[in-house]
Amino acid sequence: MRIKKSLTVFFAVLSFVSLAAAEKYQVYLSPMPFNDATQPIMTGKGTATATLEGDTLSISGSFAGLSGPARKAHLSLSRGPGIPGTPVVDLTLVGDVAGKVTGQIKLDPSQLAALRSRKLYIQIDSEKAPSGHLWGWLLEEHDIAGQDVPMKGPWFWPPFAVKTK
Repeated sequence: MRIKKSLTVFFAVLSFVSLAAAEKYQVYLSPMPFNDATQPIMTGKGTATATLEGDTLSISGSFAGLSGPARKAHLSLSRGPGIPGTPVVDLTLVGDVAGKVTGQIKLDPSQLAALRSRKLYIQIDSEKAPSGHLWGWLLEEHDIAGQDVPMKGPWFWPPFAVKTK
């Protein structure tokens, strides 16, 4: 009987620990929006990671190759990946045409839901592109295929519902 109670407590604690594990996200920062007029100035790239522990999101990333000095970075909310949105909170930006972006944000329930439904993104504004030079959506940690590597299944974005009609 004592062993049964001990095992019950052990599995209860184990399930709680797995529920409380940190969620990890990754970001690929790339130039956006892109058109013929902005193509010459839209250069650079970067990466970032984000970790959610409880309701606190910690962001750390780097970028390089901007055509002009970086001026501001923020976490923004959109209707979905690739759709421009509105800033939620400023992030710390250090650097010029290359640098680092960091931040630690306590998310409210609606922001947590937005994170988990791929609606939060990092935007870095520059002197030459003040309304967004590099953008990148926070996506669940996933494998990234190399160039010319064939992949099967939903490899680029984690699967989500698609209506056909």
